[in-house]
Amino acid sequence: MKKLNKFKLATLSLTTIMLIGLGQNLFAHTRLNEATQTEGTRTINHIVISHSCNDTSHTIGTSVVFPDGVDSTILVNGEASEGQMLDYLTNYGNNFQLLLDRSVFDAMNEKIVGGNVVGYWAGGGAGMPNNLYAATSFRSTAAGIEPTSCASSVAVKVSIADVCEITDAAGFNDDVVRLWTHNDLGTPFDRVSDTDDGPATFTITRDLTANPLPEGCSAEGDAVVIKPSAAQINRDMPIVVDGQQVWPQ
Repeated sequence: MKKLNKFKLATLSLTTIMLIGLGQNLFAHTRLNEATQTEGTRTINHIVISHSCNDTSHTIGTSVVFPDGVDSTILVNGEASEGQMLDYLTNYGNNFQLLLDRSVFDAMNEKIVGGNVVGYWAGGGAGMPNNLYAATSFRSTAAGIEPTSCASSVAVKVSIADVCEITDAAGFNDDVVRLWTHNDLGTPFDRVSDTDDGPATFTITRDLTANPLPEGCSAEGDAVVIKPSAAQINRDMPIVVDGQQVWPQ
């Protein structure tokens, strides 16, 4: 319950581990520090929060969701595909693991479904001031691209909510939560935007030397995009601590 109490205090938050500058870019999105990774490699990565909800608020927590690949939407060259995740990636599943790092948050945990990490949450502490940047750390293992596919890259869309005030979903607005999510899934967590520019992107690129494109593919190969389903966002975006949902309330 100690974690839960900290989260509820509206002091659940980010302390800065990454200072990019004193000036505040109010149009900067929350994004991955390393947005591209070659298939089959590992790296320590960060999700960087570049501004709070407004010029007076603190960011008090964050929630991250990776598409689970089970009922995800797959686009190939911008068109919906009836294919499955395994048609494009050979070992997608438990590719992201949260790193324990209390320099940013007092409390954090992974979201695990079917033995795979499908996201994480973090919070607790004094909060990220609006004039600073902060980052959460995780290890990413890039899945292999299916050799028989024409995929030259697979872009995994990562949905993120940066929380400045704990409310119910009906109370969401830009002053209480910044939603870096899709705008068209039909969930309470959808970003209000004319374009689908919210999620961060983690792009897995094909190693064309070790895994060349098969004959019959175009010279550029196919650009594949993986988006989470509405059902997954509704299941995995809320923050649950010790079995109790603490955000949204």
